[in-house]
Amino acid sequence: MKRFFPMWTIPVLILFAFATVWLRLTVVQTTYELNQANKTLNNLKLESERLELKVAQARSPRRLEALAKSKFKLTPPTPDRMIQLKE
Repeated sequence: MKRFFPMWTIPVLILFAFATVWLRLTVVQTTYELNQANKTLNNLKLESERLELKVAQARSPRRLEALAKSKFKLTPPTPDRMIQLKE
């Protein structure tokens, strides 16, 4: 009986099959991790934009003026309280 393939080819083919499956699983795992990282990055970007808007609103001159009037009972200075600076 004549063989078409040498005996070492079957273990090599099995090894290549396992390597192919392992590589495919690694690619799927890495792709999943990249997608999760991208989702986290996008969420952090949105959170950063939201917080920047909140800071901008907190620094708003209108808000600060209203806060000065309501909380600290400040009023615009009278002319006798103003000091003129020379250039």
